[in-house]
Amino acid sequence: MLRRLIVSVILLAMLMLALGSAAAQDETFALTLLHTNDTHAAHQPNGAGDGGVARQMAVVSQIRAEGGNVLLLDSGDRFTGTLFHRVYLGQDNVEIMNLLGYDAMTLGNHEFDNGSEVLLAFLQGVDFPVVSANIDFGGNRALGSEVSPFVVLDVVGEQVGVIGLTTPDTPETSSPDASVSFDGDLQGQVEAAVTTLTGDGVNKIILLTHVGILVDEPLLSSLNGVDVVLGGHSHSLLSNTYSAATAAYPIEAETEAGEPILYAQAGSNNVYLGRLDVEFDASGVIASSGGDTILLSRFITPDPTMDALVAELAGPVEALREATIEGAVAGALLVGDRAVCRVEECDLGSLIADAMIAETGAQIAFMNGGGVRANIEAGDVTVGEVLTVLPFGNLVSTFELTGANVLVALENGVSRVVAEGGVVVRDGASGRFPQVGGMRFSYDPTQPEGSRIVSAEVRNEDGSFSAIDPAATYSVVSNDFLRRGGDGYVVFAEESINPYDFGRPLDEVFADYLVAIGEVSTGLDGRITLVNATVPAP
Repeated sequence: MLRRLIVSVILLAMLMLALGSAAAQDETFALTLLHTNDTHAAHQPNGAGDGGVARQMAVVSQIRAEGGNVLLLDSGDRFTGTLFHRVYLGQDNVEIMNLLGYDAMTLGNHEFDNGSEVLLAFLQGVDFPVVSANIDFGGNRALGSEVSPFVVLDVVGEQVGVIGLTTPDTPETSSPDASVSFDGDLQGQVEAAVTTLTGDGVNKIILLTHVGILVDEPLLSSLNGVDVVLGGHSHSLLSNTYSAATAAYPIEAETEAGEPILYAQAGSNNVYLGRLDVEFDASGVIASSGGDTILLSRFITPDPTMDALVAELAGPVEALREATIEGAVAGALLVGDRAVCRVEECDLGSLIADAMIAETGAQIAFMNGGGVRANIEAGDVTVGEVLTVLPFGNLVSTFELTGANVLVALENGVSRVVAEGGVVVRDGASGRFPQVGGMRFSYDPTQPEGSRIVSAEVRNEDGSFSAIDPAATYSVVSNDFLRRGGDGYVVFAEESINPYDFGRPLDEVFADYLVAIGEVSTGLDGRITLVNATVPAP
């Protein structure tokens, strides 16, 4: 009798253990990821009336009120793009992001635009962790103490790892000081972080990247252990709803380990908010997912608290924005849109280049398309418009360059243009694309990098053009960012003759040029020509 009782107890215990194990295997964890990227201090609605952080907060608050497990994450480039940043240098984002209750972010390249002191003040002001695994702050302890490769967030008892990546070309596209370096081995840095996290028992991992969709997508299969990648830098809109999207939301892939991995981006400038709903199984593997980007529509009632904060911040911004530059008139829309200036000649790129020539008397001007940030509407031109077009505070730089090195610079400028089937891809185009003055050139984007310039001619004093002579020396003007090697123009940094980097601020030079020429309707005159390819309508 006793033996039967013992056996029964053992069998019952084994059954309970088996049931407990099965229940554990059936346990899932649901997580809602709200995400933004490339907001560029666009706190207010856009020209169509959509977007803005007050509507973002209204939507975030509503989703949080649903009662699920929610994280709010950002993939970088909060800085630079509107007068808010020009006035507040990141402290506007400190107040706004803290009020929104962000849980983590990674650094974009533009967070380094104003040097280490401005970035440090931002990092010390925010109430959430900032992560980037491929930045070495070894030479700057203050910054290094504020940024970690990854963080573990506790979400109702579940551990969620968040890793960050920042574009390795930040020294070319922004202005970090020499104490900060960027590792280009993105896969290796992620693997190291994942190894540490999984070793600590974390099996749900999110990667925040600011490297662009063209870099992110090929990486996905190699990111074993990562469940979700939330990207930035290329301003890509992924959506199942909106026609402007470049891909469905989310992009679904599989790692080399055979596990699902999801990728999403949410456009730019606070017009959309990404929402990705993910369910993990007990092993931390994605079992199901859904979601889409959400248009922060003009029909959404703004959150009153955030609305009041933005209104308070906007006072000094509006005063600056509304000041008219007497005598400067745009007779028509002057195009400075990134989708245009990064792949073809654009009004403002040409006008800015011509302004630098008028200021210095140089023969040739280079202006990076990525340095042109907005259109100018028809009518009287305001200080705000000029500062929005040219928000970086660059100075005019002069130097001399051999014709051979002018050609090297042009090759660098067109090296990142992507043409698929003879059609240039606008989405994710590089800011290094050259807007020029005093010259004209043609290029073939279907050819290998370094062999794309078909012709290049300099304008003579009588208005005629002559082929660039590789052996001749030309006077050149650019902004100081390019002259120091920014956007890959290493030839300017290494081969410039008699460089001088301390000319007047470029925005002042451009404003004075607009006044000098009076009313302007276009800057286009055929100085950039495509060969064997076309550019689709923007």
